[in-house]
Amino acid sequence: MNPYANRWPPQGQYNPHVYLPPGYHNQPYYNDQPSGWQAYYERSRPAPKWPTLHPALAVDTTHIRYDVRKPPRDAIMLSTWQQISHVPALTIPTYEICIISKAFPWSIKIPAPAGSVVTCGAIFDALYNMLQDHIDDSEWGIVIHEKSRKEAIEKAAKTRQEKDKDKRLKRVDWLGDTPMFKGLEKDDEFEKKRLLPGGAGVAETWVVKFGKP
Repeated sequence: MNPYANRWPPQGQYNPHVYLPPGYHNQPYYNDQPSGWQAYYERSRPAPKWPTLHPALAVDTTHIRYDVRKPPRDAIMLSTWQQISHVPALTIPTYEICIISKAFPWSIKIPAPAGSVVTCGAIFDALYNMLQDHIDDSEWGIVIHEKSRKEAIEKAAKTRQEKDKDKRLKRVDWLGDTPMFKGLEKDDEFEKKRLLPGGAGVAETWVVKFGKP
């Protein structure tokens, strides 16, 4: 049963795990009605720098300070997680988002599930899951030539290992003493430099920033 029957027009296959606001597929919903994100912006001055991005994700509007060493469902306040996890990450229907960062060398491509769009929860989950991967041999071979980076990784790993007992280095250790999510932003110049030559770019590519606890 569709719990949102008659609240938003169907678009492709129905996905019961994502809430799409009324008129989501009939833009310009967010410009016409002072509700949802628009209402948030009305209360939050100055105007957001990236109004198409959900305010819980954007560097200039988010109040979330999420420790990416922990699963988002555990580290983000439960009431906040329940409000944002199943809502679209952008005001326009988006079926793939790419996350890059100046703090780590990897990129994360996040596709939308069938009949859905990319959600805020999907971004937090993808970021956490990617950073839980282990640092591989070739990556460590690069790190050993950067003394400060190597020491920061080893120090972060020691702190983390006291809790999760995983003695292998993880990608999250690459962040050193800055494991706190500070939000997403656009950086066209960095995006252009970061794209692998010959690779296909993703229109919705966002840069994630981190900070100290």
